[in-house]
Amino acid sequence: MTKTSQAKRLPDQITLDKGPIRLLGQFLLQADRAAFDRGIRLSLQQDFEQLRAVNESARASWGKLVPIFNPEYSDLDPANSFWISGTNRQGEIVATQAARFLPLAESSLKAELSSLRLFYRAPEPHLAAGERCEVLAPSAGRITGRVVFSGGGWYHPSCRGTGLSTILPRISRAYAHSRWETDYTVSMVEPILTQKGVVQSYGYSKVEPMIRFLGSFRGDLDLHLIWMETEELLQDLETWVTAAGSSGYEERKTDAPQTKISPRERKGSINRS
Repeated sequence: MTKTSQAKRLPDQITLDKGPIRLLGQFLLQADRAAFDRGIRLSLQQDFEQLRAVNESARASWGKLVPIFNPEYSDLDPANSFWISGTNRQGEIVATQAARFLPLAESSLKAELSSLRLFYRAPEPHLAAGERCEVLAPSAGRITGRVVFSGGGWYHPSCRGTGLSTILPRISRAYAHSRWETDYTVSMVEPILTQKGVVQSYGYSKVEPMIRFLGSFRGDLDLHLIWMETEELLQDLETWVTAAGSSGYEERKTDAPQTKISPRERKGSINRS
């Protein structure tokens, strides 16, 4: 496993400046604490070369990194992407989750997938080599606007079954919404994850077949499209905050941003007190 130097915990790295700040602040504090109580320290990361290194060292339990999060193929910077690391008590990275902003006001998810622009800064050589993406999911053509692709999720076998899969995807969506005021969050999963209920643990309710990759970075793949709109995202976080509060994760009042003005008019730090 890849070791990392001690980084700040996630709430100490984040300033919220968009979205319902109080809700997002409460959720991020509770989710970070829930991970910490499981022995996992969460941190915000921007170095995608490090993510690639983690992926390469974890190949026994993690497939090849999706090109959209691989700096060899995609242009990744703090303006359009981030990833979250989960580190155990030994300083080893044992969990990851990434997000990439897609400004699709003049395009659609279907168009970006079909052209392979979603994955590659230069898709032409991959198309010439025979790589194809067939988009059969009807909703992909309707997903436009401010879209975030959530992926790069991995959990080391030593921490599977601890509930981290209910935490990291939600943190990624919440922080992405605070950064980019997302209209949609999307991802793709293998059908087995839908059948086993893993997608439900991620918080997604909309699942649609099929995204079919031919000759891709992982060979031929059939994947399900999963997505949610902003309203569902926020409702899911409200449910989490309520449930977590009743389970003993409710933070002190001084931890939550306090404001009487519109959240979009105020920046709020969510530092732990």
